[in-house]
Amino acid sequence: MKLWIDIVNEAHARLWRRFLSKYKAPVLLTTRRKGSLIELLGAMLPGREVIAVGEWGASDYEKLLRFAERVKSLASLIGDEEISSAISKGSAEQARVAFGLGIPYIAMNDNDIPPHIITKLTFPLANVSIVPECFSGPTYGETVRFRGVFEVSHVLDYLERGEFVSQDLGLDEGNYLIVRDPPLASHYLREGEPFEWAIRKLSDLGIPLVRISRDGFVELPSGERIRAYLDGLSLILKSAGVISGGGTMAREAALLGVPSVSLFPREEPCVSKVLMSAGLMIKADLRNLTEVYGKVRRDWESGSLKERALNFLRRCEDPVDVVIEVLGRFSC
Repeated sequence: MKLWIDIVNEAHARLWRRFLSKYKAPVLLTTRRKGSLIELLGAMLPGREVIAVGEWGASDYEKLLRFAERVKSLASLIGDEEISSAISKGSAEQARVAFGLGIPYIAMNDNDIPPHIITKLTFPLANVSIVPECFSGPTYGETVRFRGVFEVSHVLDYLERGEFVSQDLGLDEGNYLIVRDPPLASHYLREGEPFEWAIRKLSDLGIPLVRISRDGFVELPSGERIRAYLDGLSLILKSAGVISGGGTMAREAALLGVPSVSLFPREEPCVSKVLMSAGLMIKADLRNLTEVYGKVRRDWESGSLKERALNFLRRCEDPVDVVIEVLGRFSC
């Protein structure tokens, strides 16, 4: 009997790498074609087979079509396997297949921003849902909460196991800013403030910018645009900060004690609010972006930001340990 894990986003790769370093029972790994996800998993999980099934869709129509196609393909694959339980962070396709085949399913999520599309498609079908303590969205059934945020596992994986081999971008350590594009194709964010304006304001600081898009490409300070899979935490730790229109990289930077500025163009999810309350992240807009970055950079240079991050990590639970404890109910 195997545990089935479906990895559907690049942001989840470190979480599952840490999980697999601790979980010793047989595992079936599936993924989908999305950006650099397949290449990233190949680099992070050498020697492990990860089966690519289906792909991600950008528009509402594409999401629906890709969902249907992927459910059919996963059902065919999983129907021939002996699966004890299934788990993922946000895989609606896995939730439907597990439910249809009578496989115990554990759902994970941390995005409590309305309209709660993914949680509506996963949590009602789950035997157990795992969320951060702060999560305010609907959970429907049995729910296990943990102290902290899922990115704690990302950072612990990095601190304990180091970086994996990825592409050398030729950047000067401590002398570049990471700019992360907003997730405009997500269900919870359709439009926002003109992000290009933010890029121009950051250029006024005179610090080289590394722009990480949502399609697997990276734009270097030279303007060259390359397709790359990256060890995001290594890139963050060697940078002078992260300016993000999304969430994961900003939270990873915050937990590493690196300047983290959110340009997310609507109310923040609970997990980002927790880090902001701890003084590890700060929100900005186009009017005050450079001033906000200057403030958090001074905290970084003084060492106080790093100390706050370490203190926060000490108070958190490792989400991977919580996941393994929940899975213990479903013997392999």
